[in-house]
Amino acid sequence: MSTDGNPSLSRRRFLEQGSVAALGAALANRTAGASDGATKAGMRYRRFGRTNLTISEVGLGCATGLKSRTLGPDRFNRYREELPAILHKLLELGGNFVATGLGYHDTEEILGNAMRGRRQEVIIFTAPDPPRDDVPTIMERCELSLKHFHTDHIDCYFSHGRWSEAFYEAALKLREQGKIRFIGLSGHVPAEHQARVDADQVDFVFQPYNYMALAKWTERFDRNDVEGLFASCKQKDVGVLCMKPMTGHFVPNWAEDKANPLVARLLKELQDFGKSNLYQAMLMWVLRNPNVCAAAVGMSAVDEVTENCAAVNGQLTRRHERLLDLYAETATDDYCRLCETCVPHCPVGIRVPDLLRYRMYYKNYGHCEDARELYAALPPERQVPACTQCGACQEACPNRLAIVAKLQEAHALLA
Repeated sequence: MSTDGNPSLSRRRFLEQGSVAALGAALANRTAGASDGATKAGMRYRRFGRTNLTISEVGLGCATGLKSRTLGPDRFNRYREELPAILHKLLELGGNFVATGLGYHDTEEILGNAMRGRRQEVIIFTAPDPPRDDVPTIMERCELSLKHFHTDHIDCYFSHGRWSEAFYEAALKLREQGKIRFIGLSGHVPAEHQARVDADQVDFVFQPYNYMALAKWTERFDRNDVEGLFASCKQKDVGVLCMKPMTGHFVPNWAEDKANPLVARLLKELQDFGKSNLYQAMLMWVLRNPNVCAAAVGMSAVDEVTENCAAVNGQLTRRHERLLDLYAETATDDYCRLCETCVPHCPVGIRVPDLLRYRMYYKNYGHCEDARELYAALPPERQVPACTQCGACQEACPNRLAIVAKLQEAHALLA
C-alpha cells in the first residue's frame, strides 16, 4: 500500500516511526476489549467511558441541518422530511444515538417528534450552539432543547466549538437539576480537549478523527496529538465520540478534475470496487481503534444508513486499504486537517484553518452562499488581504500545504 516513488506519502513509513509504533498496535484489528460484544440487528456497541452508557458504534450526526441556504428549499425540505425515516432506520439497525445542536436548524424538533414513544431507545447529544458566555442564557437554551425533544433530560450536553467556563457552570447546575446527565466538549483541536480532560471537567469529547487527519502523509508531526488524547481519555475513562469520520465526503467534489492522473486512478478504482466501499473503509478504519467509542456520521438518506451501519461488521481488506491510500494521496495536497498548528505562527493573527474551511465549503462542497456569508462576517484584519505572504504558516504546516496560494484563491472565490 505504499505510494511508490513518493516516500513522504507512505502510510507504512508513518506507522513505523518510533513514537508511532504503539499506534500501529492500537490500530490492530478490533480486540475483545473494544466492544461489549452485545449486538442488535448486526450493530456493535461499546461502553462510553465513565458515563457507563452503552453506545452503538455508528450514530446520526446532523450537520446537514446547517445547510438550508446551500441546499435550497426543495432539497433541504426533502432532507427534513426524510430525517424521521433516517432515524427510524438507524434504530431498526441497532443505532442508538443522535448528535445535533440548537444551531442545526430545526433538527432537534424533527428528531424529537420522530422519537415520540421511542425516547428510551435514543441517547441524545446536543449543544446550546454556539456556547454563550452567560449562564442564564445557556440554561434557557437547554430548556428549549428539552422542549424540542419532549424529554425531561438530555443525555450528553456539550460545549460546541470551544470551551466556555460559563457553559461549565451552567452544565453543573443543569446536572444537579437532573436536566442533563453528562458534560462534554466538541472541537477540532486535541490540545483543547486534553486541557478539559486533565481538569476532570468532561465526561466525553467529540473530536474529528479520520484516516486523513491521523496520517499526516509527511515525516512531520504537529502539536496536536489526537492519539495521545484518545489514550488519555481511555486512562481517565472519558468517552470518545468521533466526528468527520469520512473527511466530510470530500471525494465527489474535487473528483471532477479528471485531468489529474491521481483523480483518474482513484475514480477507476471506485468504479471497479464501488464508492460505498471507500466510505465504509473510512468508517472501519476509525472503528478499529479500541480507544474510540463511536462515530457520528452525517446521513441524508435511508440507504446511507444501511450502508454505514454495515461497516461495523466489515473487515478492512487490502483492497479497502488501497482505496484509502489512493484517496489520501489524491487529497493530501488540498485537504486542510484543521489542526491549527499554523495559527500561532501568523504574525497578523489570521486564522488560516477557518479561511481554508470556507474555501472547502465553496470549492469542494458547493456551499457557495454559506461560505461567502461566513467570510464576509470576518473583520477585515482577519481576511486574506491582511496576509503578508510571509509563508510562516506554510513552514509550520505538518502537511506542507501551499497555504499562501490557497488563501489567495479563497479570497478570489469568497470576496
